[in-house]
Amino acid sequence: MSKFSFSFAAVSLTVLSMIIMAGCKNSLLPYPGSEKNSASGLQTPQPPQGSQIPQNPQGPTWYVSAGGNNSGGGADSSKPLATVQAALDKIKSEYRGGKWPAGKSAVIVVSGTVTGSGSFKSNQAMVDISGAGNYPPVILMGDPVKGGVLNANRNRNDEGRVLYIGNNTVTLGDNLTLTGGYTLWGGAVCVGTHGKDSKGEFIMAGGEISGNTASLGGGVLIYKGKMTMTGGEIKINTTSKSYGNVMGTGGGVFVGEGTAFTMSGGTISGNGGAETDKGGGVAINGDGLFTMTGGDILNNTSTEHGGGVHISPLGKFAMSGGTVNGNTSAASGGVNVSSYGAVFDHTGGTISGNTPNN
Repeated sequence: MSKFSFSFAAVSLTVLSMIIMAGCKNSLLPYPGSEKNSASGLQTPQPPQGSQIPQNPQGPTWYVSAGGNNSGGGADSSKPLATVQAALDKIKSEYRGGKWPAGKSAVIVVSGTVTGSGSFKSNQAMVDISGAGNYPPVILMGDPVKGGVLNANRNRNDEGRVLYIGNNTVTLGDNLTLTGGYTLWGGAVCVGTHGKDSKGEFIMAGGEISGNTASLGGGVLIYKGKMTMTGGEIKINTTSKSYGNVMGTGGGVFVGEGTAFTMSGGTISGNGGAETDKGGGVAINGDGLFTMTGGDILNNTSTEHGGGVHISPLGKFAMSGGTVNGNTSAASGGVNVSSYGAVFDHTGGTISGNTPNN
C-alpha cells in the first residue's frame, strides 16, 4: 500500500459535492411453492435455493414481462405488466390506501428483457422508488427460469439510469440484471442524494449490475444514503469524461459524502477503464465510509490511483475481510490512500497481486 496526494483541490471536492447534491432524480412464472397471500390473494414467491433475501418479510407479488400489458392486473404471472413503474404505481396505491399487509415487503418479479427506451424522461430513472411513505420495502428479482433484465437503453445523447432510490429500501435479488444506464452520476443505481430523498437504502443480495456508464459511479452512486452488499456482481461498468471537468471516478461504486457502504459478500470486478482516473472498483469521497468484511474486488482498472479502491481526503476504508486482487492502476493498483485525512484501517482480508503494487 502506498500513499499518494489526492490531486483534487479543495474547490474540486466542493464542486463534486454540489454536482451530486443536484440529485439523481433529475438526471412471468411463479416460483415453485408459491402461495397465496391470505390478506390480498396475491402470490408470494419462495426464493430459489441459495437466495440471500430474507423470506420472512416477503408479501404480495407483482409480475412484469417484456410482453406484458400495463392495463392488466400484474398480480398473476399469466397477466404481467409491461413496466416495473406500473407495478410500483399499483403498490403505492395499495400502500398509501392502507390496504397493504403489515410488515410485508413488495416483490416485483421481472421476466425477460424489459427496456426503458422512450418510457421515461432523459436523465431520470427507468424505475423511480422515492418519496417518504409511498412504498413498503421493495424486492426486485428475476424469474428463476427465464431470468430478468432491466435495460435503460441509454447513451450520451439520451441519458438516464435504471434505478433511483430515495427515502425507501430496495433489495436487488437473484436472476435480475440492471444494465444500459448512461448518465452523469450513478449509471445503473443512484441512492438518496439530496433534500427530502436523502435516506435511500440499497441492499444487493444477488443479481447483477453491468454495462452501465457515468462520470461518478459507473455502476452505483450512493450519497447521503446507505448500501449493503451481501451477494451478486457489480461488473464491467465504466466511467466517462464526456461531462466537461468532471473526471471519471468510481467505475463500480462511488461512495459519497455522508454515506455508509458495507460489503460482506458478492463481487466487484472488471470495472473502470481508460476514462476512470480513480477507484476502478470503489471510490470513497468526502467523509464516506466503506466497510469490507467479505466479498471480492477483482480486476478493476483506473488510470491514476486506486485500481481496486481509492480513498479521497476524509474518506475511510475499514477492511477486516474479503479480497482485493488483480487490480491495476498507474500507482497503488490495490488501495490508494490520499493525503489530508484519508483513513485505511486494515485488520484482515487479503490485498495481493495488484499492479504495480498493492
